[in-house]
Amino acid sequence: MKTKKNINVRFLKNISILLLVNLIITTIIFVMNYGSNSLGKIELFAIDWIFSNSVGFSIFFLLSGLERLKLNKSIRFVLSIFAIILGSLLGGFIGSIIIDFIFGLNITILNSNGIDLFLIISFIFGASAYIIFILLGRIHNKKIEWLQEREARTNAELISLRTRINPHFLFNTLNSISGLIYSEPQTADAILLQLSELLRYTLYAAELPMVEIDKELEVVEQYLNIESIRLDKRLSYKIINEVKNFKLPPLIILTLVENAIKHGISPNLEGGEVTVSIKYIDDDIIITVSNSGDPLIEKSAEGFGLNALQKLLKINYADKALFNLKNEKGITKATILFKGINNG
Repeated sequence: MKTKKNINVRFLKNISILLLVNLIITTIIFVMNYGSNSLGKIELFAIDWIFSNSVGFSIFFLLSGLERLKLNKSIRFVLSIFAIILGSLLGGFIGSIIIDFIFGLNITILNSNGIDLFLIISFIFGASAYIIFILLGRIHNKKIEWLQEREARTNAELISLRTRINPHFLFNTLNSISGLIYSEPQTADAILLQLSELLRYTLYAAELPMVEIDKELEVVEQYLNIESIRLDKRLSYKIINEVKNFKLPPLIILTLVENAIKHGISPNLEGGEVTVSIKYIDDDIIITVSNSGDPLIEKSAEGFGLNALQKLLKINYADKALFNLKNEKGITKATILFKGINNG
């Protein structure tokens, strides 16, 4: 869909190109007339420049008017030729008036002696300029189509990644509940109540490009509550947030927390602790999810959740969001560094 801003930008761009084309034409005509005219150099160049712009803009506005009409290609082509001829005559007449007003020179091009040559030259330059504008217009339209196609592909990929992350989280949570239904029905019931709130958010968030970090952390806390019930005393956690008014793609932090529990806490008989930290570092924002226990970095890094997360970051932030997963002294840390996005 063409917006008013896009139309204005294109119009100004066409005017700039037209001025450049007119300057080139002026220079060519000036060189052709140089030495065969009694006028001074500056005066001769100014007259040629006035004629070039008068003819060029007359043709341009007539052709621009034709573009607004819904015509087939054959009729448009024929009318374009007439528009170039008419624009040449009209521009020559306007140019003569302007030159007479500024320089006091009575230059009449619409007479039997000079009209043929004037029309031929004007038509050649007008047709050339018209072809240039057609080519530039096609390039512009192709660029718009390419940008729209790329945007559509990006949006489709974002939706695809998010809708694939949601089931990934859901299946793991339902797995947790299934193991408790018979052995600890009350615990399973408590998890289901919190899961309903989680599902409401995940279904809602899947339709959003960005969510507030506070809202994301609420869901992360609900998820950790669910997992702490399932794992009993084997899981402890804390959430530290120093960042406000920051938006990020939904389920990003949740994916990191889920990965920490799945690969770090659950396999460990003694359990462990998960820490979620969001802080400012100068103009950057860093999100860290750390966990104790067996890191299993190689295995977890190849899982779908982290692969999808990295793709989402690449699409949304390009090289301004850096993901890193490492183990230091028995603590696995997954970090996302948002470079220069301090909007707190």
